[in-house]
Amino acid sequence: MARNTNLNDIDFPVSLEPIYLESNFKSEIGKYKAVKGNVNGEDKIFAIVSKDYSLISNSDAVDLGKNIFKEFFPAIGESKLEVFNVTYPGTKSFCNIDIINECYTFNIWDTEVFIPFMRITNSYNRTKTLKFEIGFSRKVCDNGVIFEKEAVELNYTHYKKSFKNITENIKSSNQFEKLKKLEEEFTTFMKNLKSMDIKEKYYTPLTAKIFGLKFNTDSGSKKEKEYAFKKLTYFKNISNNLTKKYISELGENAYSVFNVATAFANNREFVKSYRYNDYQVKAGEWLKAFSKRDADESLENYLKDYKYLMN
Repeated sequence: MARNTNLNDIDFPVSLEPIYLESNFKSEIGKYKAVKGNVNGEDKIFAIVSKDYSLISNSDAVDLGKNIFKEFFPAIGESKLEVFNVTYPGTKSFCNIDIINECYTFNIWDTEVFIPFMRITNSYNRTKTLKFEIGFSRKVCDNGVIFEKEAVELNYTHYKKSFKNITENIKSSNQFEKLKKLEEEFTTFMKNLKSMDIKEKYYTPLTAKIFGLKFNTDSGSKKEKEYAFKKLTYFKNISNNLTKKYISELGENAYSVFNVATAFANNREFVKSYRYNDYQVKAGEWLKAFSKRDADESLENYLKDYKYLMN
């Protein structure tokens, strides 16, 4: 899936508007406001919020993200930050915006170049808090992953008491050193994956396990079974094509399985926008867990619930 780097897609007018009693448009309901946006020339109400709600536009969120990102990379300038990817649902009620600094790269076993990125999540419908996460992406294929998010995630609700002085909240510790430690851990886990041989027949069931995908083709109505079978077939086709691609590039090992999984997370037809971040987080969690798993446990046992997916 090609990346989208156009911030104009999610930069539309949005405002807090008063709410009135339906029977009397002069009687304003003072405790609440409406989050109103103009999307593609059409006005829409995203949410009803309290008077203490602090509206943060997507462009404001990007500016905040850049400031926070520079705390992790003190030597970079504004011009060095680039938009890496923008994703959002059709309603544009929320978005994920990734920014990168390509001046900072690191190599794994001298051939694989990775870049860190910051994912900014913002919403107008209150489904997500304003959030800034550090991730990593393999430079040659743009497959990103959120790694160790609990160590670097910064969450802020859209209320003035928690939004005030966001950047000051992260200046108390050395963010660059934190990122370097994260990079070292990420590299170690990647090297562990590269050393684990994995046969091609395990790639599709492993991908399904990474994301907890289930395809119930044996129960339910005829229509439900047909839908499950159709979805299963579609998943297998995507996974099989990615498997052949990454085995040819990287060989048969757990590292190429990981690349299949992160590439699968970028498939916008199967992975809907509202699950995009979740899938990349799951890939990061699997990276850590699988690289530390008990070597005595067979893959057959590890994948006992996914044997029906083996080629």
